[in-house]
Amino acid sequence: MHKGIEKRFESMTWTDAPRLAGRVSGDTTVAHSIGYCQALEAASGCEVPGRAAWIRALLLERERIANHVGDIGAISNDAAFTFLLYQTAILRERLIRTNLKLFGHRLTMDKVMPGGVNVDITADGANQILQELTAFSSEFEKLVQIYEETPSLEDRTCNAGILSPSLAKDMGVVGVVARASNQLIDARVHYSCPPYNVIAPNVIRRADGDVNSRIWVRIDEVRDSIRLIREIIGGLPQGPLSAPCPAPQPGATGISFVEGWRGEIVWWVQAGPDSAINRVMVRDPSSVNWLALEQAIKGNIVPDFPLCNKSFNQSYSGNDV
Repeated sequence: MHKGIEKRFESMTWTDAPRLAGRVSGDTTVAHSIGYCQALEAASGCEVPGRAAWIRALLLERERIANHVGDIGAISNDAAFTFLLYQTAILRERLIRTNLKLFGHRLTMDKVMPGGVNVDITADGANQILQELTAFSSEFEKLVQIYEETPSLEDRTCNAGILSPSLAKDMGVVGVVARASNQLIDARVHYSCPPYNVIAPNVIRRADGDVNSRIWVRIDEVRDSIRLIREIIGGLPQGPLSAPCPAPQPGATGISFVEGWRGEIVWWVQAGPDSAINRVMVRDPSSVNWLALEQAIKGNIVPDFPLCNKSFNQSYSGNDV
């Protein structure tokens, strides 16, 4: 089953397509927008200005934090611990309200464009983000402590939905699911581009491959994304927000690899005549990881299925392109 998104691109121009790219999976709008634009830029030979690349990363890490925090609460809710759901929802809402205030959209849709970005961050905006992260970190760590100190919750998440490291490797899973099964995989490291070639992410891993491991990977990635955002703001270069991105020559191709919050996203594009798109291929991490969920739920009791499913949290929209 698919929605026909890849086919839809073939009737669009390069400049019209970013809007659709950002809606392949709405909760991953920044990562998919970057993926499309980087593939186009590779095909056309466009060099993105440094400031634009760093702002892209800022938006990407904010998207990662918001979704990871939401997932931690949602997984806890499926274990009947609704308190964490409500508290993480508050933290997420504050983050996306700041997005609206500073960038004009709660999910920062349509802010990444071919050749760069169409939004900047002022010195005052940067200070607001730093202050926000300080307050966020304090509240987040309190919730992490509650998770650690609630045996009835950890009893549900430990040893549930196990995906062994060997099976994770054999199935080629990506992202949080892979790293929770001790796989050293992160597109920000393996296909690094600015600013990740300067401020390297920590590849967070756990070895047990269960629901608890997937929660802890998210927790530690939230912490690391906070560090990365602080470093991005501290090192944000001056310069233009975009560069001209001409249409690729007919037949030219480009490919990109972006570490979205679920995992590695792959975009491939091929140019047609008259500034048209000939072909597009999109691979959301969900299309890779969903088969592994089938293996992870084997042998679990029925009430644990929601926990296993939410700990993977794959995108129906991203899978059915």
